[in-house]
Amino acid sequence: MKNSIKILATISIVLLLSFTTYSQTDHWSGAWNTKFGKVTISKNGKGYTGTFPKGQLTGGREQDGMLLGRYTRLERTPYESSLGKKADFRFILSADKTKFDGYHKSETDTKWGSQNWNGVKIWGSVMPVIVTPNIPIAVTPTWTGTWETKTGERFKIIDTGVNNKVIAKISIKRNGGTVKYYDIANGFFRDNNPRLFEGTTFNKNGIDVGFITIEYGLLDFNDFTGYMWFGLDDSKYNISAHRTSTAKPNMNTY
Repeated sequence: MKNSIKILATISIVLLLSFTTYSQTDHWSGAWNTKFGKVTISKNGKGYTGTFPKGQLTGGREQDGMLLGRYTRLERTPYESSLGKKADFRFILSADKTKFDGYHKSETDTKWGSQNWNGVKIWGSVMPVIVTPNIPIAVTPTWTGTWETKTGERFKIIDTGVNNKVIAKISIKRNGGTVKYYDIANGFFRDNNPRLFEGTTFNKNGIDVGFITIEYGLLDFNDFTGYMWFGLDDSKYNISAHRTSTAKPNMNTY
């Protein structure tokens, strides 16, 4: 019996030390504010992947305090065009692990771009946890529900549960308080970051007019912040809302 207890204690210590070592060495996972929007990085096995507005990081690998890899990006985005559509990235971590100096080299460049892609860490874990007695449980959020802003704007959202697809109907005040109505027909969240929901915005005539990017609050899945961008007038609207109902909303009306 005593030997069994000693063995279990030894295993527990080894596991704890392994987890501690991982936590101390994985400085890249988390969210970073950057010049080109928020970058969220996740560790997958020995490599890293990530997302940023209308783009993703792939094939990330850590080397001598740097994160190296590739990125791809959709054409339609309000961010600087120097990123191109496909390119290499190189992030160099600071000594205090709270920021990085970033560089990119697009498919048309022969050298690293002059516009730095620097980042500052916002939070250090990809998903929060709810802790029951001694057992941390990862929580998978759902976007389904009705959300409202303090000024009465409404977001009806359904998480379909199929291929990360999310649909939504939105009534929002624009241009001096005029209420406008929009559909999000092809919204989605990524496997490695279900907290972030992005989608293309269509007006009620079915015309593509912009896109929306929103993200859950750091510790509360009933709040989100983000923005909508409308290409027709090249304007960006910051938005934040609170979930007023978790029931599946009626999508026949706005």
